[in-house]
Amino acid sequence: MNNSKNNTKKALSVILGSALAIVALFQTSNANSNEMKADIISAEEAALLAEIDLMFMDEEMDVEEEIYFEEMEELNNEVKVYNSNNELIGEGDPLVNPILNQLVNQADYLSEIGNHKYYRIGE
Repeated sequence: MNNSKNNTKKALSVILGSALAIVALFQTSNANSNEMKADIISAEEAALLAEIDLMFMDEEMDVEEEIYFEEMEELNNEVKVYNSNNELIGEGDPLVNPILNQLVNQADYLSEIGNHKYYRIGE
C-alpha cells in the first residue's frame, strides 16, 4: 500500500512538473509574439515618424521660420468675388491686387474650399 502511494505521488509529481513546464513554454512563446507585434508599425505611423525625423534633421530652418512660412502659405489664398447676380467680378490674390483687396473688403464672406475663398458683394 505504501508502495502504491509513493508511485501515485511520483506520478502526480511528474504530471505536475510537466504541466508547469508546458505553461512556462506557452507564456514565453506568448511574450515573444507580443514583442514582435509591438515592433510592427503601420505605414501611417512610419510616414509620421519619418516626417518628424526630417523636421529635426533640417537644421537650416528653425521653428520661427517654419511658422512664418506656414503663415505665408495661408496668406496666398485664391479669392473669388461675385456680384449680386452671381457673376464673377474678380479673382486672384488680394495681397497682390489692390482693386481685388477693395472688393474683398466690401464683400460678404460666403465660404472657403481648399485654398479658395468665395465672397459676394450685395447691392
